Amino acid sequence: MPRPTRRTLLRSAGAATAAAAIPATIAGAAAPPAERTRPVTETTPAENPSAVPTPVERERRARAASDALLTHFRAETDPDMLIERTPRQEGDPEFTYVWPLSQARAAVTEMMAGLKDSSAYAAADAALRRAQEQYWYPQGGTTGLPGYTAATDSEQGAHGDFFYDDNDWIALLEIEQHLVTDGREGDLERTGQLLDLFRSGESTDSSLASPGGIEWTQGDWNHDRNTVSTFPSAKVALRWHQLTGESAAIEDAQRWMAWGRDTLLAPNGLYWDNIKPDGDIDRTHWAYNQGVPLGCEVLAYEITGDKAHRERALDLIEAILAHYRPFDEDSPLDDQPLQFTAIMLSNMLLAESVLGARAKGRAITEAFADRLWTQRRDPATDLVHGRETDVGTHLLDQSGFARTLALAALPRPLWRHLT
Repeated sequence: MPRPTRRTLLRSAGAATAAAAIPATIAGAAAPPAERTRPVTETTPAENPSAVPTPVERERRARAASDALLTHFRAETDPDMLIERTPRQEGDPEFTYVWPLSQARAAVTEMMAGLKDSSAYAAADAALRRAQEQYWYPQGGTTGLPGYTAATDSEQGAHGDFFYDDNDWIALLEIEQHLVTDGREGDLERTGQLLDLFRSGESTDSSLASPGGIEWTQGDWNHDRNTVSTFPSAKVALRWHQLTGESAAIEDAQRWMAWGRDTLLAPNGLYWDNIKPDGDIDRTHWAYNQGVPLGCEVLAYEITGDKAHRERALDLIEAILAHYRPFDEDSPLDDQPLQFTAIMLSNMLLAESVLGARAKGRAITEAFADRLWTQRRDPATDLVHGRETDVGTHLLDQSGFARTLALAALPRPLWRHLT
């Protein structure tokens, strides 16, 4: 069986059920929502890019991007599932990989969290959770513990490699959904299972350069230890400690964070991507590799009161501002994958909820969301413009777009729950 290529940038129900899987406002995919076709007046923010969007307008934008995601990426063969890109291209898998699905679910979760009445999206949310479980592999991977595999289809079911960061995003999302719904949603039992999976992925080979950290994948073709597998696992452990009081969880988190700082923190204050078994370091600065360590330091400060975590968080914020220049028209942030930036923004909002306005989470999120809406959105479909070298719009891109708009509309009291 060929290994799924889940990352291109880096490396049963009938008709009635299908209609129920998405909000009533978009069940008729051929007809766009009425508000999108209303006459535009001089005071409509969408018509005047220089106007500061009102909270109502920000909510409308978040709904529009999520509605487009739920409409244009539905799989033909299963109403719960999503596809990798729209329009589907020859050679695309039957269903999307679990990483894009997790980001789509995050976008919808955060959009719903900001609504006073999210009942119109309840069926869509339930469908995405059912879709996620089609990737669950209870037999376990190389460490013998269950988790989510990279791919699934109607013939083989769940298959492919276990990626620790894929499982991180799902565990974090279960926690976030639990927090933003006051415990009504979110599968904490599954989160506990996944934390055990992350523990099993910690490298203990003393012969490696910089022993420690969590491997990116269980696949025998790659033994890198990554910022994006180590720090999200630490963040799960920190949240788990907050929820359960388990002392081992914060001990794990502190150890993983310390390894990441010692091994992958660059002289400019940003985090590199990964270290190879031979000690070679990939020095790329991806946006999500800055956001998650920031969130970890903020949570560790909140839990322990140790001001060293606060100072590290503030130093990382300064490095992010200096490197990405998020308010510039030619910001390097605009060249980052949208889903990476959305993850960074969610952690910057978390940081502002604890550290105050010095974190600039709200200002950066709103500025970036407004640029996306005015410069990269197709007004006919509310889909984000695809990658310049590719065809169509990828689910990862639309998920990052929708999530960014949802974060820009999210009420401040919910920022502290972001993961």
